[in-house]
Amino acid sequence: MIQTWGVALAPAFVAAVLLVVPGLIVNLALGARGFDALGLAPLTSLGVLATGTLLVPGVVSRWSLAPVLFSLALVTLVAALGRIVIAWRTGDLVPGQPGRGSRGWTLRELTLRGMTSPGLTSRGLSSPSVTSPGPSSRWWMPRRRTWWWLASVALAAGLVAVNFVLGVRGPGRPSQTIDAGFHYNAVLAVIQSGFPDGGHVGAASGAAATAWYPPLWHGLTALVSSLTSVNVVIGANAVGWAIGGVVWPLSMVWLCSRILPHARLLTTLALGMCCGAITLFPYIMLSFGVLWPNVLSLATLPAAIALTFMVLHLMPRSPNASDDINSSGLAADGATLDEIEAAEVQRGLAVGPGLSWWTVLSAGFLGCVGMFFAHPGALFALGIWAVIGAGMLSSRFVLASRAKGPRELRHALLWLLLGWSVGLGLWAAMSLVPGLNAVRDFNWPELMTVNQAMGQALTLSTVITRAHWVLGAATLWGFIRLLGVPRLRWLLVSHVFLIFLYMLAAGSPTWLARELTGFWFNDAQRVASLIPTTAVPLAALGITSAADVLAGFVGRFSLDVVGRPLSSRRALGIATAGMLLAAAVIYPNQIGQGAAVLQDRYRNQNFSHHMVSADEQALYEKLATQIPAGESVIGSPFTGAQFSSIWSGHPVAIPHTGSNPTPDIRLVSLRFKSFTTDPAVCAALKRLRVGAVVDDSDRFQADDARQSSYSGLVDLQAAPGLTPIGHGASVVIYRVGDCRS
Repeated sequence: MIQTWGVALAPAFVAAVLLVVPGLIVNLALGARGFDALGLAPLTSLGVLATGTLLVPGVVSRWSLAPVLFSLALVTLVAALGRIVIAWRTGDLVPGQPGRGSRGWTLRELTLRGMTSPGLTSRGLSSPSVTSPGPSSRWWMPRRRTWWWLASVALAAGLVAVNFVLGVRGPGRPSQTIDAGFHYNAVLAVIQSGFPDGGHVGAASGAAATAWYPPLWHGLTALVSSLTSVNVVIGANAVGWAIGGVVWPLSMVWLCSRILPHARLLTTLALGMCCGAITLFPYIMLSFGVLWPNVLSLATLPAAIALTFMVLHLMPRSPNASDDINSSGLAADGATLDEIEAAEVQRGLAVGPGLSWWTVLSAGFLGCVGMFFAHPGALFALGIWAVIGAGMLSSRFVLASRAKGPRELRHALLWLLLGWSVGLGLWAAMSLVPGLNAVRDFNWPELMTVNQAMGQALTLSTVITRAHWVLGAATLWGFIRLLGVPRLRWLLVSHVFLIFLYMLAAGSPTWLARELTGFWFNDAQRVASLIPTTAVPLAALGITSAADVLAGFVGRFSLDVVGRPLSSRRALGIATAGMLLAAAVIYPNQIGQGAAVLQDRYRNQNFSHHMVSADEQALYEKLATQIPAGESVIGSPFTGAQFSSIWSGHPVAIPHTGSNPTPDIRLVSLRFKSFTTDPAVCAALKRLRVGAVVDDSDRFQADDARQSSYSGLVDLQAAPGLTPIGHGASVVIYRVGDCRS
């Protein structure tokens, strides 16, 4: 199986480069350094790619690397010029590095320079252990924890790769979902037309009246497939892994590096494991309904959350030494602070490089543009944290005003009343947008009670995934550990609110559910995919805390029973290994559940009610030469006929199911069997240039009521004017004969 994936290595590499390198270059031009530049790279890359799509055809004639490079050069130039102008206006000799004057060095750096004494100590702390480079170190030398964060990303990427290989099982296997046909054909449309804009992508649905559709995933997959000369199925699978294995871990781990600046190696590795193991993201979005545009946008959401909280002043632009320290002065994950770190906590100094306002605002703007072009659903998700942040700021404003006196409190309440009234007015105004109303009014059926939905959310599962009992318990434990960390209460509030949203989407048919979850079609799966943004750091803290407790027991057991003392590091290693072994025995396949979710959507077997079986795919490959170039293929979308274009190269007349087909499609779908005798049907077939028709008795969702709209395109064995040119286990492909209109 591993050998068969060799053909996907090149497109996966190209996809990863396109999703990281442009943003990394722009971030460096903005002034970001170290892991900040890399962690923000996917978010900024989306903005660069989105800008590139806008340059076609005005600046560049076709979609290729040229508009991407042009966009990269343009955005990088603006980033560098802005940084230079700001540095000149502020007199900052090192633009992009805020607070680097004589008053801005951290205590660690001053100690290394010999400008302060390391005598600031706390009782019971270990001896000084300086691990971060001072200002005299080379800029290309990463800090120790940077290596740990990179190891976390690598672990997540490896877990996603293993789950992806075992789940998809072959790089050329298409996703067996009805929506996948539209996405594949939209990619083909971008390749053939050279236009990656939302209008052309939306038109790929074949509907009579089409709307703008988020084009970025389709443009990216088209570019990857073209550059590496692979089939669009292979290109889509390669892009899927790059999103889940590179974009998501980089964004999520970078957010965690800001949340937990004192994280231990064990915590960082636990973060990587949780990123790659929790099935709610990216595996559900890579399988259920094939929500590829959604997964591209949501994978960068963690980085956007961090920038949003920086703008709201709820997260410092430089990692603060007290960010993950609880009220008793201990690190959230039990990290032992050395003397210098303890002094940094006492003084509230920064423990790492910071981001300038130019970097935060520019990367945030670019990222929001890119997320919109990938899929606007992620921007609505970002609104969750914006509202939570606004609520926290409001409470702080009230408390600060109350301390100043009754008059100031009254003024504060009036301002808050005005501000929230404007917000509610804007919320109500969204009902005036027809396109948004169509999304919010779509209601997936509720499959459980609200209480059952809460149980699923707590165990990080849905109706299509099994419960993560171990990781769910670790998340709860991590939640409890953070109750005493004031700076991270937004994380706890966010986690509770996401669980509440899932409960509404999965089990409540109320008006409130429509108002709060309608931005994601009131779909429980889409809402569930947001939960890992908060569950990953909480689960990692829970795992570390459990390992510490067990390590203490191991140490006492070794000393009291065996009579042999163990070092704390060795006891922790034994405890961690024991936890992994116990979890694997009691709840096997916790880490490999993503493969099971993907495999269910990628099965390629006969009579399984899926879109394309192996023998059917072979028939589509032969169809490439069985009908003349330019002729199209028709068939009910529930038979998988729309997938034929992937291998045959012939366009399909019905690329997707829809409620507003063209008059020709509507007519042919119901009355195709009479094309030899009905002049109107014959004329429609000629306008559509139909050369072949696909009939398959193994139909996707055989009980779907929409099947009746295509009744004329099934059961064609007795229809006149058709010549069989391909037979499979359940499928027959017919050559459409001539007719007179």
